[in-house]
Amino acid sequence: MTRLLSAPFFEIGPKNLLRLAELEALVVAAAQAGADHGVAVVVTVPTAYIAPVVGLGTGALVFAQQLSGDGLGPSFGSVTAEALVDVGAHGVMLNHDSAPLSQEQLRHAVERATSVGLATIVCAGTDDEAAEVAALGPDVVLYEPPHLIGAAGGTDRPWITSSALSVHAVDPTVLMMQAGGVSSPGVAESIMAAGVDGTGSTSGVLGATDPAGAAREFISATRAGWDAAQAADRLR
Repeated sequence: MTRLLSAPFFEIGPKNLLRLAELEALVVAAAQAGADHGVAVVVTVPTAYIAPVVGLGTGALVFAQQLSGDGLGPSFGSVTAEALVDVGAHGVMLNHDSAPLSQEQLRHAVERATSVGLATIVCAGTDDEAAEVAALGPDVVLYEPPHLIGAAGGTDRPWITSSALSVHAVDPTVLMMQAGGVSSPGVAESIMAAGVDGTGSTSGVLGATDPAGAAREFISATRAGWDAAQAADRLR
């Protein structure tokens, strides 16, 4: 199966912190940095902003923040997989710590997304959960320890290797993303250098005096970490 998303990649998920004009300026800057450094850029945005952000034509991959398991029908207020496709979304993030799903809800959501061609990033907070999520066949498992979400985590993350092994023992084709507490470009670089496919930051980017400039620095660091990991692999 050909996956829409490939390594290395960097994700920004601005929740509902930005108005549209601010979000668009950030996406333009991040996408240009991604093109400059050979890093795929994912922006996970509110449903109402998907179409205008896609319409910018920046090359950034635009993901939704939610997906209802409902199909087409008389439901009200649901975000269907078909609706996301129709407004141009490339994928959807599922099971974020702020919007957890039961295992059955998650399985159904992944199936619905996959059936219409949406890529999926599915969040997990433990090695066991990461393995369970990998069995559902997502494009990416995003491993975020809950205590680090929105916090300032350091570079010492001993779980990176064990969580990747848990996921790849189930499905070696699933991409592995590590995030949570990615408060500086140096943290992003160290995570990538540990051998993962992608990382991301929201608070580190949006909390900066110049979010667009911060996004560029994080994406440059993502590439530097990826290159370091590839160089280390060649020496083994």
